[in-house]
Amino acid sequence: MENKYSSDIESNDSFKFLNHSEVQKHFANLNIELLKGAHIDESNYYFFSLLENYFKELKDYYFFLYKLKLDKKTFENKDYYFLDFFLESKGVLSPSTRHKELTPTQTITAITLLNMYYERQFEKHKVISFSEIREKIEQSEFGHLYRKAFFKTDTKKHFSTKEWSRLRSNIKNVITDFEQLGWVEKVTTLNENDFNFVLKHSIHRFQLLYEYEISNLEEFLKNLKLEDDE
Repeated sequence: MENKYSSDIESNDSFKFLNHSEVQKHFANLNIELLKGAHIDESNYYFFSLLENYFKELKDYYFFLYKLKLDKKTFENKDYYFLDFFLESKGVLSPSTRHKELTPTQTITAITLLNMYYERQFEKHKVISFSEIREKIEQSEFGHLYRKAFFKTDTKKHFSTKEWSRLRSNIKNVITDFEQLGWVEKVTTLNENDFNFVLKHSIHRFQLLYEYEISNLEEFLKNLKLEDDE
């Protein structure tokens, strides 16, 4: 709760950390990324170092100026940082133009990626390609659910080149959005029909946010209505 959180804050003197040279060099860009919803992990050395070294001071900063909670989670022994809302408030980001939930297409894509993450849990670098996502849609035990989500049918199993091309474009757009959130990195075009990317441990944040949808996948898909313009 916000009151409990604010009790940890001593005074605005904690803002003195902004005078440190390393903070002045990197904080402006870190602030932009956090306010955009990015999740910061060790892959961004300078941002991660600031968060590690000045976590208490930065918590104070975001509470006083934005009424937002700077949070830290650990997944598979790896830390990541992000800004969160207090339960009773969305802080200064309250206007709908400044925060948004994932779209249905983004949500089902993230569920697919989360499943693939756990399948590769013991791989150091979890490189995922669109061709592997396509294989999941065509052949996995949840294929009928994926087809219902992505193609709006759970009975049809074969799709045209044009249909796959459209889906590939839609999913790549989603992956690009996830790259900005810090859930994936190194999005690379392989050829006109395929691309790949590295799935990061911070996808765990999606699991925390959408626990109900993940646990009730069939119910979620039953009520799913994908965007008409996708």
